[in-house]
Amino acid sequence: MKKFIIILLCLSSLGFAKTPRRHRVAVCAPDSLVSQATAQYLMAEMVVPPTLALQEASFADPITKTIAADLITAAKRHLGARYSRGSRGPKAFDCSGFTSYVFERLGISLKRSSQEQHRQGAAIQEISQMLPGDLVFFGRGGTKGRTVNHVGIVTDVDPSEGTFSFIHASTSRGVRIDSSTDAYWTRRFAGARRILGND
Repeated sequence: MKKFIIILLCLSSLGFAKTPRRHRVAVCAPDSLVSQATAQYLMAEMVVPPTLALQEASFADPITKTIAADLITAAKRHLGARYSRGSRGPKAFDCSGFTSYVFERLGISLKRSSQEQHRQGAAIQEISQMLPGDLVFFGRGGTKGRTVNHVGIVTDVDPSEGTFSFIHASTSRGVRIDSSTDAYWTRRFAGARRILGND
């Protein structure tokens, strides 16, 4: 009888000893899949869209914010200056002459025409991502075939409303500040580009 009990205990202990091994083997594959999925998720979280990364870097960079503030201050000094086609200031400007003149005061070189400036810097996909100091462009034609023919400098942005204000040299009233809520500009909006903080 004692031998029988001892045999049962030995078999039982062997069974228990094997159970964890079976458990470990069964769980190993799902754990591996979970680990892989977690790694993929973390890698995906690290991939930030370029425009968003650009925006966050600008918000976190006090030097860029200071330069933008100085840029807008310099631009506002010319409020009321008359419009003159082909002029680059300081008493008269056309639109791209105004933007290139103001940026040049801070040692930043812009191309001469609005079309050329529209190819500089980094594209901004959404109005909510725009910042003061960005260049904003307008044009004629449909949204898919719009030809850029005007440029200004963003002064304020309301991300929640998707609106902005900008300073520019208008053909009718010279250097002034307008809002994107004006139907005239809404119809002609052609996008924005970031020059500051985009070395």
